[in-house]
Amino acid sequence: MKTTLRTSLLILFAMNSAAFASDHFDAPALKGMGDLDIADLYAFQSPTNPDNSVLIMTVNPFAGVVSGSEFRPGATYDIRIDNTGDAVADLTYSASFTGMGDSQSLSLSLNGATVATGAVGVGVSVGVGGGMVQAGLFDDPFFFDLAGFENGLMFTGDDTIAGSNISAIILEVPSSELGGPNIGVWATTSVAGAQVDRAGRPAINTVLIPSDRKNEFNQTSPADDPGLFAADVQGSIESLNGGDVAHASAVTSILLPDVLTFDTTNAAGFLNGRQLADDVIDAELTLLTNSMTPVGDGVDANDLLFPGTFPYLAPAHVPEPSGLALVAFGLPFLTRLRRRLGRS
Repeated sequence: MKTTLRTSLLILFAMNSAAFASDHFDAPALKGMGDLDIADLYAFQSPTNPDNSVLIMTVNPFAGVVSGSEFRPGATYDIRIDNTGDAVADLTYSASFTGMGDSQSLSLSLNGATVATGAVGVGVSVGVGGGMVQAGLFDDPFFFDLAGFENGLMFTGDDTIAGSNISAIILEVPSSELGGPNIGVWATTSVAGAQVDRAGRPAINTVLIPSDRKNEFNQTSPADDPGLFAADVQGSIESLNGGDVAHASAVTSILLPDVLTFDTTNAAGFLNGRQLADDVIDAELTLLTNSMTPVGDGVDANDLLFPGTFPYLAPAHVPEPSGLALVAFGLPFLTRLRRRLGRS
């Protein structure tokens, strides 16, 4: 017998009570490595120039509180782009950093050739095509009632992420340079050539991959997803939708390989890329549970307005943190979360 929607969501809560925060804190191996922990990935048509695409990768969840607020020198932060449909990168924008604190510097390369250098916190031109790149500390654009999720799905509409900061790499380039218009995008972090984390669509590893395979998922490539993880993902979706095998199979084929599919000529948001204002958690809860009515947490927007121009993210909160949700709830929850990840 098909379970009720609330029962399905409670199953989701029981399976993944450690976190449902997009990709924040998604795997045990990332404990204590916030500077390598990819929180979110965004890809959208520039609102100021429809011929440009914006790609944003964030790390250091709850920067300055749980994570640091710097990029790791010697690490590589990659935004990978597939423009042939095989989930293998044809283009890779790689960011690396030197120095510490306010003196950090950024170097950006495209397929190994340097295209931009500059100081963290300052926008610099990319190559000769009219692009820009900036890295630094910003308001975390993700929004979700994580406290309500932790409290047995008793959503209150309070944004747990409000007031928190994130480290971000923001890249805007002419879409013609991406080889599209239909591309797949994902992000990875690596140290000494070893991949530590990856992210495509929001919450795939966090919600649909079993605890004992989360590290493995982060260290593999999207092209391998259907062979390695399809059974796990389909099983998780069946647990959420009351055992509807056909629906679970169809959604699995959409979500794997885990790349953010994006038509650069289309200004629509998720599942076409991901815009900053997209309420992706509501969309995914509704999709995964196969609900006939929208499912939501009551948090419909970020706590700060997005500026609408480069670098598109709201400025960092000062002092850190300023959100009441983080002060009253976030720190105790994150302590429990890190303990859970250590036992996973």
